[in-house]
Amino acid sequence: MRLSLTLFALLLAGCSHVVDVNETVEYKCGEKIVLAEYLDDSSIILKIDGKNTVLTSSKTDEGERFDNVDSHMTLIKKDGNTHLSIEGKNYPMCLEIKR
Repeated sequence: MRLSLTLFALLLAGCSHVVDVNETVEYKCGEKIVLAEYLDDSSIILKIDGKNTVLTSSKTDEGERFDNVDSHMTLIKKDGNTHLSIEGKNYPMCLEIKR
């Protein structure tokens, strides 16, 4: 019984981390409408065509880069410009949609 309580406590501790959305931005990248939720753990969730994809951040000479290797998706932000690439297809520069 004591082992079960210890495992339960460890499980709860592992689930206690909460990630908050710092900023939500909607972009138009060519024909794609992209909703980007920038999270406080330096990752983003991209919502494209009804699918959510988590991209992780890395700093490069290209600017701020977010990647998901499994979905072959990259978002690069540099000098105020945002660029999207999905499975090797580079979309036109992403323009922020203001509502």
